[in-house]
Amino acid sequence: MMRRIVVSCTGALALWLSGCANCEQIQATAGTLVTQYARCRPGDSCQTVDLLALVGGQSCLGAFQCFGALNSNANLSQFQQHARLLSQRASVVCLPGECVTAACLDPRELEPVCDTQLGQCVLAPRAP
Repeated sequence: MMRRIVVSCTGALALWLSGCANCEQIQATAGTLVTQYARCRPGDSCQTVDLLALVGGQSCLGAFQCFGALNSNANLSQFQQHARLLSQRASVVCLPGECVTAACLDPRELEPVCDTQLGQCVLAPRAP
């Protein structure tokens, strides 16, 4: 039984890597990745991360366009590895019209906080 599950998962991953994923799916997966690494609980600290620079400076995935807030305990190397793979996949799969570019807020005007209602690290406006 376990062998079938492993084979099924491996097969699904191989299909995805072979190009069966579309741009919309990759965009959604990128958003899920950021959400996963931004999870926080009361007492957790968050950090501001330049997601575009971390991914490598060229990504058409909306989730990686600007600065973001990730949990301070997040493994950024692991995040970077997954994000770069998604970004590379998007560069092959996404058509120019499907790519997202964004105008980003100045990160100096924002601070990373744990929004305990959302359970997510977010960038909030700095108090005056």
